[in-house]
Amino acid sequence: MQFTQRWIETATGSKYMHLWEPENPQALVCLVHGLGEHGGRYHSLGNAFAEQRILTVAFDQQGHGKSPEMRGCIGSYEALLDDIQSFTAWAQSEFGLTPTLLGHSMGGNLVINLALRRPTSVSSCIASSPMIHAVRTPNRIFEAFAKILMRLAPNYRLHSEVEPAHLMSDPVEQKLLSDDELFHSQLSLRLGGALLDSGRWALANASRLSVPMLLSHGTNDSRTCPQASQMFASRAPDYCELAILQGMLHDPFRDLDRDRIIPKFVEFTMRCSRSIHSSTGAIL
Repeated sequence: MQFTQRWIETATGSKYMHLWEPENPQALVCLVHGLGEHGGRYHSLGNAFAEQRILTVAFDQQGHGKSPEMRGCIGSYEALLDDIQSFTAWAQSEFGLTPTLLGHSMGGNLVINLALRRPTSVSSCIASSPMIHAVRTPNRIFEAFAKILMRLAPNYRLHSEVEPAHLMSDPVEQKLLSDDELFHSQLSLRLGGALLDSGRWALANASRLSVPMLLSHGTNDSRTCPQASQMFASRAPDYCELAILQGMLHDPFRDLDRDRIIPKFVEFTMRCSRSIHSSTGAIL
């Protein structure tokens, strides 16, 4: 397996890319990271996929990692979707494989919304602990005030402390997060409002789903709501496979018990890849 990081050019501009490339890959995953993260946070998952001959590629989203924007700030929600769409198009052209999108937390919100709003740009997707609803949602008075303030200062940022032990059970992964200088805990009003609105929209429009999706969520997630994921899946039964992980936290693929979910990611990805390439007559 070869791991590389570099800047690339896509239709929406420069992106800092992270690549885990096995020999003779049989499938492609495009990772969409969560709030405060960056593509390099997925090294253990990229390695696990590479062992199964899945090529994995990620990029640093606006306001994250090595992207130039202020931490936690974005141009717009639609611009985030544009970036993901252009990045997956670049990856498909670069590697000759049709990607499965895998979004975690905020990335799960974005992947779900891309599949619902722009279904022709997504062939299959995995939503891990998606931010459809937060566990602790702001009250209506605060949210109304925040929307007024957002018109005046959309890049005003909120801060929240992140406790690694609340996200994952593996002490090694907890230390990696604590030592990660690129990780941040900042959220602009524009991004926060967009995540709340898009999560509600996705739940209300779940029946529009028309591409295969694996949706996974731990029952002990303290950040994003597993019940919202269950509700979404119940409204899209023809296309959405639900994996509820009893007792697992927000980052199940970084838990000590990660073997409960990573094989599900692998099986879904390989199944979708075989389906796509058999229908096109391609030989892997």
